[in-house]
Amino acid sequence: MSDITSWVGLAGIRFGESRASLRDGLGEYQSFRRTPDAPLIDHFMQAGLMLGFDEADRLNFIECTDRAEPSLSGVRLTGRPLGEVVAELSDRRVPFQLDESGCSLTGLGVSLYSPAPDELDVDVEGVAIFSRPRDVQGKSESTPSVDVSLRESDHPQVETPF
Repeated sequence: MSDITSWVGLAGIRFGESRASLRDGLGEYQSFRRTPDAPLIDHFMQAGLMLGFDEADRLNFIECTDRAEPSLSGVRLTGRPLGEVVAELSDRRVPFQLDESGCSLTGLGVSLYSPAPDELDVDVEGVAIFSRPRDVQGKSESTPSVDVSLRESDHPQVETPF
């Protein structure tokens, strides 16, 4: 598994690293833009990573698929039902809030994506890792626009200790 360190990065990939060094270290990639005016994203398909960079070409955003095997506090975050993941996070007292795209790990700069966040038996498909805390709008100057707005959710089978 690839352990996430909040605000630092993912198993050997650290925020602030140069695009060139990551391309050299991670191998084959394809670059794309989410929208015509968005920053260039490097997609390392074999590693299961999409990496975003700031204006100085320094890593500031990581997205992981199941292939990257992202984990936090010993909990595998992808390829498993959202309900199981949040139950294990709760057992480890990792703060979270269910939201419109899955789950935000409160204060940790990590969000989980599920294609059906209201169905806790659907697998988590992706993890977003942010390089710095987001402001009230859910964005920072160096973080790509990702909708992670929180909402109250009524999932009685998942209880948080907070």
